[in-house]
Amino acid sequence: MARPINFDVILVIIALIVLFALAAKGPNVFSRSPGGERAAARAAKPSSPHAGAAEIGEQRMLQVGSEQRAYYLHRPAGAASSALPLVIVFHGGEGSPQKIAAQTGFNEVADRNGFAVAYPGSIDHWNDGRDATAKFGDDTRFTSELIDALAGSDGIDRTRVYATGASNGGLMTLRLACERANEIAAFAAVAASFPDSYMSHCKPARPVPLLIIHGSDDRLIPRGGGTIPSGRRAGLGGTVNPLPDTLEFWRQADGCQPQPSVKTLPDAADDGTTVKVMEYQGCAPAAGLIFVDVVGGGHTWPGTRVDPVGRLAGRISRDIDASQYIWDFFRGHRLAENRE
Repeated sequence: MARPINFDVILVIIALIVLFALAAKGPNVFSRSPGGERAAARAAKPSSPHAGAAEIGEQRMLQVGSEQRAYYLHRPAGAASSALPLVIVFHGGEGSPQKIAAQTGFNEVADRNGFAVAYPGSIDHWNDGRDATAKFGDDTRFTSELIDALAGSDGIDRTRVYATGASNGGLMTLRLACERANEIAAFAAVAASFPDSYMSHCKPARPVPLLIIHGSDDRLIPRGGGTIPSGRRAGLGGTVNPLPDTLEFWRQADGCQPQPSVKTLPDAADDGTTVKVMEYQGCAPAAGLIFVDVVGGGHTWPGTRVDPVGRLAGRISRDIDASQYIWDFFRGHRLAENRE
């Protein structure tokens, strides 16, 4: 007589196979969170907060045209009720406010230095100027209306609003430098370069203060330009300009001299990276251009305490805390009071 089939055992075996298959696929360091949740803002109604959201800040919704967009706001405890500087942090493609907050540690930097942090959520990806991201909403408008809302409800100092982001969020930051230079005082793009289809459209309203941080071994946004990988846990594709071309564009836009000063930071960690800071001289008043070259670094946020598990991510430099470095750059810049 045939032995009865033990369906419980079969189900356990299938579940183990699925778990091993998922574990073998590590996410891009700036992509969606390990829990698989996309950033809030995809639906018209607020989604349930991600685990740990209480440490990120207050979740809020903002009506932008026909869409409801979500963001988190962190204010330091005991901070002034008005005139706070604001740093807007843009996550990577398919990422989330929760993940970029954990990767960057910007809340801790804000608590030490007395500024607010906003973590907006994209609709899948930021509309960063690539053809592949054009369907994801008007994110420049979202940014402007976010600034307006926080200036009204939280007394944010409009002259000290700053933008930074990584990967897709870094490309979005570069787009904002082109299109919102009269609303944002300074910009910092990490692991990013200009999409080749967008650079000719960039017409900044003024010379801007810009900091770019990039790893020489970045395989997702290649230093030498070319194709952005596409596919699950990689990106949406498209092509980027060589980073030297992006730097040269901003050098000319900011009126800087051709040759930067170069300083190598102390090699404080045995992590396979070194950091060189290239600061361009003679830029237009109130502008500035700095390139932080993470030699040996990958598609990562220098100084992060969250280790990437994706094979494309590459090395993390521990020689620099990118978040503190970015704030130190931002704090020296503000918009003119009468700028329109």
